[in-house]
Amino acid sequence: MPDSTHDLVLEFALATDPERDASALRVARLLPGFDAQALDSGRCRVRCSLEEAVSLRDVILDLWEQVQARPGAKLFLDSRPLDLDGLRQVLRVMDCAQAYDQEQRGDAHCAPRSGWDWGCLYLADVSPQTGAHGLDRPALKELLAREAEARWLDLCPHFASARVAAKVDGLSDAALNALPKDKEAGGKVLRPGQASPGAGASVSERVIQVTTYADVGGLDEVVAALRETIELPIRHPEVLRRLGVAPHRGVLLHGPPGCGKTLLARAVACESGARFFPVSGPELITKWHGESEERLRELFMQAQEAQPAIIFFDEIDAIAQARSSSESLRLDARFTAQLLTLMDGIYDLGRVFILAATNRPDLLDKALLRPGRFDAVIEIPRPDRVGLKRILEIHARRLPLADGVDLGKVARRMAGLTGADVAYVAREGAYACLRRSMPLGSVLREAEAIPEEALGQLQVTEADLLAALQKLRQRNKVVSQEQDVGDGPPANT
Repeated sequence: MPDSTHDLVLEFALATDPERDASALRVARLLPGFDAQALDSGRCRVRCSLEEAVSLRDVILDLWEQVQARPGAKLFLDSRPLDLDGLRQVLRVMDCAQAYDQEQRGDAHCAPRSGWDWGCLYLADVSPQTGAHGLDRPALKELLAREAEARWLDLCPHFASARVAAKVDGLSDAALNALPKDKEAGGKVLRPGQASPGAGASVSERVIQVTTYADVGGLDEVVAALRETIELPIRHPEVLRRLGVAPHRGVLLHGPPGCGKTLLARAVACESGARFFPVSGPELITKWHGESEERLRELFMQAQEAQPAIIFFDEIDAIAQARSSSESLRLDARFTAQLLTLMDGIYDLGRVFILAATNRPDLLDKALLRPGRFDAVIEIPRPDRVGLKRILEIHARRLPLADGVDLGKVARRMAGLTGADVAYVAREGAYACLRRSMPLGSVLREAEAIPEEALGQLQVTEADLLAALQKLRQRNKVVSQEQDVGDGPPANT
């Protein structure tokens, strides 16, 4: 568990316009260390223990994302400054430490399935390199020590620098001989999710775009249902043991395109602390008899070895469509039968959870939807007016908005749109601002970086957002007309 002696301090200056602070202050007051007296000096200040920050991660992340761009905004853990990525890394380290305690596997928890085993999962992407005189072990130890400090691994009670040094000293000759001989390479640090040298990228080694529940707007009930069915059994399995029930095996998300199904999956991947295995049908389906089913079995085996784990099937309707008696020998029918068996067969999957998304639940085999397989079937609806405003606020956080922009007014004109549409409006509004403020030709002729004074003139106005909304509606109208033409009767010849 996190050490309560570590304190997180978040501070920012209040704006002259009270309405600009309304949202941030509303979030700040949810935190136990909110300092009401600091408001008299024109600043908002929150101090809480690291343990409290882990429990209230969504609130902390939401607040910092709102205020981090303000002049003088500060976020510290003890005396060390934090940015947004650093805050997320701290929370991931604490989740990993909690999983270590829950799994009761000892140091086996810290051994990565891929990459380099330095005695910690978060150092598996640090690759040694040999030069003309072989491996420089002291330099490698220094590199690992710097990476451990940068990734906040000292916060983990199970991290031991002595174990890391012992792993370096015990690096086998066979592993050394397989390293590239590059005098100038030095210690190379691969980014998290990148395959280690000489290894092909697997399902579990891909980079997942960092997403939190604070990035999901207008779906509070869906987020709560996902956390209850997936995150609760992972973080606190003792609760379900006390109740005498088994956790739900699978969750199916369905709804119109662009409503946030994949976004929710990314948030679960980043927030749950479990190993995440995202897959799509073409990665598993092959033309060779029995090979597709074998790949699926290997995927479930990998997830069991890495549990707690989540397997995510995006567009599952492409690989698990309804079967009939006349199609029982069809390739995808056999694949569906194998998936059914793995999800609820003889063998216990342990803490392996199945998450899937589809736009067409009517195409799925009915056996998948029975209890014991996809126990929870959650509809992701189109956002309502409140949801649209919340989604627009999320996407507008990083935009340099001009004074007087009424996001509520823009959101009221978005009835019927999806979350993906709102993201498009925010992005296209920024481009509209760019076209209005900086002609493309003059920008591209600049040989040096654009000066800060010129960049400061880029301010997205309400008119830019409304123009982007009009462009989206015209785009959707053209796409709809083309679809109507494609679905019409064939022309006479």
